[in-house]
Amino acid sequence: MSDESPNVTYSPEDEQQNDEEIENNSSADSPFKEPICMKLALDDHIKAFKENTYLEREFEALQCSSELIDKVISNYIIVKQILSNLRWQEKILCKQVCTTWNSAVHALSREQLGPVDFMMNLRSTSLTWAVLKRSGNFYNEPMVVMTFVNGSGLDMTSQCKLIEPSPCAIPCLYDHSLLDSVQKYTSAPKDCMNMIRSDYLSYWPTPSSVTYEHAIANLKVNPYMVGLFIPVIPDVEYHAINIKSMGNMQQEFYDVVKNISKDRIFKGIIVYVTDKYLLHSVEDIIFLNYIKDLQPDIPYAIGGCIIEDTIFEPSDINGLIEGINAYRDFFSENLISLGMFTVPKSPQKNEYNFNMYSLVLDSSHWAKPKIQQAINEFSCRVPQFEYSAALKLSCVGRDQKHQWEQDCFRAAFPNTTIVGCNGNGELGVDHPPRPDEPSPQSSAKRHCGDSGPQFGIVYSYSTIFIYMGWGKILSNRPA
Repeated sequence: MSDESPNVTYSPEDEQQNDEEIENNSSADSPFKEPICMKLALDDHIKAFKENTYLEREFEALQCSSELIDKVISNYIIVKQILSNLRWQEKILCKQVCTTWNSAVHALSREQLGPVDFMMNLRSTSLTWAVLKRSGNFYNEPMVVMTFVNGSGLDMTSQCKLIEPSPCAIPCLYDHSLLDSVQKYTSAPKDCMNMIRSDYLSYWPTPSSVTYEHAIANLKVNPYMVGLFIPVIPDVEYHAINIKSMGNMQQEFYDVVKNISKDRIFKGIIVYVTDKYLLHSVEDIIFLNYIKDLQPDIPYAIGGCIIEDTIFEPSDINGLIEGINAYRDFFSENLISLGMFTVPKSPQKNEYNFNMYSLVLDSSHWAKPKIQQAINEFSCRVPQFEYSAALKLSCVGRDQKHQWEQDCFRAAFPNTTIVGCNGNGELGVDHPPRPDEPSPQSSAKRHCGDSGPQFGIVYSYSTIFIYMGWGKILSNRPA
């Protein structure tokens, strides 16, 4: 990737251009010439399904024997094999065909459970400027899509014809936000995409992945966006909460969490605190303890950091497009955004073994041997799963430790993709707790300027790993 950011310009006169002027101003050798960014629409057949409306399309019927048609429609094995190759958006339509297809789709949803990491590869070739690269196909319906983007990537746009896959069935004459394009192919029409804006990103796919060549440990200069696609896992639910005003905490957090806790157990909490909310002490984030009050005897993972901004609501995408056209920037009103994973209190069976764990590398873990030791000990306290993913939320002040931490975590969890970002303050707990956990008043050497953990949840100069796994347990080593 080039270190030079594309020269993006905008003027109010752009809004008065007609289609002919847009076409003249949109040449292949200058993908960023005075763009008008347009919000992407759902494909006609997906929109018709979502709105429960009739869609009449012109098509030419293929001439097939009735025997072949009967086999395709009614043979479960053949149907399942064919449908296994479709994207999840197509599968939701196939469920409506007949009971055989419905059963096949449901069976596949319980088999195609692997997470998918992805990234937007910019300036790919002379024919395409931006290519969505992914470690696998988006086969299963998403539970949540986490996208991490830096400031220069947030307002990135490109001509429709220079994005792969093309956002429009027939490439249009307008520019599109690359984040809007990512949303269309990963999560639309579901509203389950969470975007986290941070200038420093981490992305460490597994070595066998086609995306491994794009691995990064701490990127700031180039426009970049990376993400993690987590499919729907039976019995597991994801809940997102946006807090826009501390005066509405009762309705936005306490009431919502209390209602969830009536029949569900919290397994993991991810917290993003934006720069608009000053986090000086544990008192500023004390509301998180309410979850512990609701399930005092059931531990859970928690991790978070202070970042620039979040986009957790569908309406924010519209604001993003408007911001790009107006002044090529966008900020939401979010103060704190939380993502929470839960499981039923009384599951009929725990077939998918979903669980989450968190590890805190505080400023006393500064030397490389101590980092490696802490990660190795953590890997011995948690099981390794058939499917897994990890979030790395770290302080930018850990300097050259970022890649070492990722290498150590990869060695301990060789089949786990790592995605995340770096911020200016971290939140976390050790789950499971360390056997010989030193007290906060320990004389362990810490990084200069760090006062140590504040009541075990707020840190600085630290790294938080959140490890989630599901499916078969491949190993379950004792502590």
